[in-house]
Amino acid sequence: MDTRNLLRTFTRVAASPLPLPGLLALSGQKVILPFYHAVSDDPPPHLRHVLKTRDTRTFRHDLDWLCRHFEPIDAPTLEEIATGRRAPTRPSFHLSFDDGLKEAATIIAPLLKDRGIPATFFLNTGFIGQRDLFFRFRVSVLISRLDATGETARKKAATLLAGKGILAPTLREQLLAVDYPRREMTGEVAPLLGVDFDAYLRNQPIYLEEEDIAHLLRQGFTLGGHGLDHPLFREVPPEEQLRQAMESTLWLRERFGVKQLLFSFPFSDEEVGAAFFRRVHPPEGEISLTFGISGLKKEAFPRHLHRIPMEKGALSARSLIKEEYLYFLLKAPAGRNTIHRL
Repeated sequence: MDTRNLLRTFTRVAASPLPLPGLLALSGQKVILPFYHAVSDDPPPHLRHVLKTRDTRTFRHDLDWLCRHFEPIDAPTLEEIATGRRAPTRPSFHLSFDDGLKEAATIIAPLLKDRGIPATFFLNTGFIGQRDLFFRFRVSVLISRLDATGETARKKAATLLAGKGILAPTLREQLLAVDYPRREMTGEVAPLLGVDFDAYLRNQPIYLEEEDIAHLLRQGFTLGGHGLDHPLFREVPPEEQLRQAMESTLWLRERFGVKQLLFSFPFSDEEVGAAFFRRVHPPEGEISLTFGISGLKKEAFPRHLHRIPMEKGALSARSLIKEEYLYFLLKAPAGRNTIHRL
């Protein structure tokens, strides 16, 4: 186990008995940004092997705990806090969900409306209306087919992936190693495993339709971009990073009249340079807030905020949030709570 994971494990155990108000006071961090992808009692094949989704019972418990200890705030309020125009009067949270999955409309939004919790849904605009399938979800579908696939076909698939430099001890691990630059390999492997992605999308809608998006807006939720087709930004050049961010957010303005432009990085914002943020944030750019996934973190760019990943197996919201606060405090003496970008 590496040092970071060892520290995380220690922090998780040590944080459990500590009082949350004390952690809040010592850290000085009053706003948290938990995020999820989907909620499902029976995760479908495209999610099953790449995401640890919450079931509805666990998600309800998360919401109940968060609302007991934090005040839910909307995205405009979050922007005012981030830019120093407002100070949070009490500990607050803003909830968000990535990828624009169908569960946002069918499961998540009704649960949030019942509790009066605002949230932002970040969309991969290139996938809306079942136009295509994120390559990681393709990988999950392929893995779901492995047990039903003969040895000869599996060997052919492994050889095909190896030919593109995707090497691993098992075919499952090879599939999980497929990255954005080699995403087309999912389409080449699919026939060998008996998978038709077009048919899969027809038979099981995965993403929101435009009418779903309009309904979310009417319900008072906010929307943001999450890239066109979910690239890992450090794997694409700077101009493509800008295109992915701007086109996915501006599409929401042009199609639905969204005024506050928001963007969350697909995968991670790791290695994204300072020039990107200068170009997308005001005064030069139009994106009000951008979001990473580094938990409780500070940034040189006040409009770039970090969220807390909540899909970590059976760990409760209480455990995850308290761990995040203690981890922040333990790193503080070493000056490791602020991200500096070149």
